[in-house]
Amino acid sequence: MDDQMEEELDALRAKLHRIDQWCEAYPLAVFPEPDFAKAAALLEAGGMTIDAISASNMRHVLKGIRKIIDDKE
Repeated sequence: MDDQMEEELDALRAKLHRIDQWCEAYPLAVFPEPDFAKAAALLEAGGMTIDAISASNMRHVLKGIRKIIDDKE
């Protein structure tokens, strides 16, 4: 393997490590799973849906991963 390939592999490993660290950021012991039915009812009472909140959260996660991939973190 040449030096350039080794550097690229090291960079990819570093990105994977950052993503892996992020995966451990919200442990269930600290952030237990909510009662989704109750959350949905409360959100709907306020004019929102749990689907909209979930989609927003996923967009946030994917934007963070995109920043890692693009080296903009």
